Amino acid sequence: LLNLTDYRVIDATQEPAGRQVLIEPKATEAACPTCGVITTRIHSRPVHRVKDLPTGGNDIQVLVRKRRMACQETACERRSFVQTTEQLPLRARITTRLSQKLVDEMSCELRAVSRVASAYQVSWPTVMARLNIEGELAGDIDRMFIGRLGIDEHRFRKVRYARGSSGKVVRIEPWSIVFTDLDTGKILDIVDGRRGAAVKKWLKSRP
Repeated sequence: LLNLTDYRVIDATQEPAGRQVLIEPKATEAACPTCGVITTRIHSRPVHRVKDLPTGGNDIQVLVRKRRMACQETACERRSFVQTTEQLPLRARITTRLSQKLVDEMSCELRAVSRVASAYQVSWPTVMARLNIEGELAGDIDRMFIGRLGIDEHRFRKVRYARGSSGKVVRIEPWSIVFTDLDTGKILDIVDGRRGAAVKKWLKSRP
């Protein structure tokens, strides 16, 4: 039911704070990231708490019993390493699917970061960190076919910055018009202003 395909559930308990699940990777061997030699020798089994998507509308506490593997290649400078998966990359504190969900929630509809953070029981910086990684404007919009254009006036709490297609960081004033592709959720452009004139100017500049 947890549906993290690279992991198996060891134990599940009902705690006062909600359901708690202990999981560990299914794979019993891993390749050393330095030398590539496969090893099955376990150095230790540290347990870490990570955040995942709610289950059945309820928050779930996920404990991951990771394997710190011992590299058995004598010529390798790395003596041990932590086993990782696609669903939980190295040093990740939230699952990949929760990370993508946070980005989707902020991309498909302009919502307050604090509301999204509260809904998924994560911190405000966690949501913003994901947006800083994923939150790039779609490039070359004049060559894109947009079936449904979203136009939304939005009031940010403070000045924001976004990385454009050229790699240059642009300043976004608090009052802005946000243009989105409603079919994909991609942000096409963000322009300063809150009046119809800003929208007309942007539309007229498109081919």
